[in-house]
Amino acid sequence: MEGPLFTGRTWREYMKMFDLETEDIMSLRILDCPAGSSSFTPFMISGGADVTACDIIYKEKPETLSEKCLEHLEFLTEALRRVKDNFNWEFYTSPDEMFEKRLEACRCFTDSYKKHPEAYVQGDIRKLPFDDESFDLVLSSHLLFIYDHRLDWGFHRRALDELIRVSSGEVRVYPLVKENGELSGYVERFIRERDDVEARIVTVDYEFRRNGNPMLLIRRP
Repeated sequence: MEGPLFTGRTWREYMKMFDLETEDIMSLRILDCPAGSSSFTPFMISGGADVTACDIIYKEKPETLSEKCLEHLEFLTEALRRVKDNFNWEFYTSPDEMFEKRLEACRCFTDSYKKHPEAYVQGDIRKLPFDDESFDLVLSSHLLFIYDHRLDWGFHRRALDELIRVSSGEVRVYPLVKENGELSGYVERFIRERDDVEARIVTVDYEFRRNGNPMLLIRRP
């Protein structure tokens, strides 16, 4: 199956992979892009947060997205069973547990997508439909760097420039490793070329893919 996969990560995964504490972010304007079918936005909405999820696929109907999430999650789970030793089974104890938790996240997303359509915005990460500095915190997971064998440097640079443009504070990107567990060469290239922002690699308390605990933290001056 051609990536990126449309699967639902849990809000608990978000908190760990982005090194977040709920009490620190509930008052912020938050963008998640690409948000996929995670339960982060539903969780934040339930707490009264100002959160926006953005994904190029959000033009589809809820039923279509639900079916796609299930299909991609089944594909991912079966693939993980074949390469189980390449992953760290602490957050999830098995591929089956991962499947159940992420399927639950997908269901939360689908329900929220129906009830709160205003929170789910269709958009291309390379040309976001938001004004400059619209968000205090911008999160981006499982698209940039991990697919650097399919998405070239031009795609990465345009996407990162856009994430920074719409942020008034921080951008956090996870993961930074490719499918083989090696750090993408685009990470250091970005840090070197965008010397007008503070960008550094930080270690987070989440490692599902082996060696997959670095996160890119970008702060505007």
